[in-house]
Amino acid sequence: MRAIIIVMLVVQAGIFLATAWTILFARAAAGRPRPIWSSLAISLIIVAATSWEIADKHVGQPGADILAYCSPLLLGMGVMAALLQIRRRRGLDSGA
Repeated sequence: MRAIIIVMLVVQAGIFLATAWTILFARAAAGRPRPIWSSLAISLIIVAATSWEIADKHVGQPGADILAYCSPLLLGMGVMAALLQIRRRRGLDSGA
């Protein structure tokens, strides 16, 4: 397995765990200077696009299929984070 594939697999696992930890344990604070959804969306989309490119250039090598499989998952998570950020900015999170 090539080193770039191993590094990208570690980055994918890291961003997935960071997103899961943020969603599960980070609570919204009134004094938080910046929303977390936009940062998550940007990082997830960048990691997904980079993974897709690496998997596309190294087709057939060990680990490239895992990169190609996980990148749409991360892209979907990034799009969902962006949609949640839009919902939060429009004020639709408040109670009815």
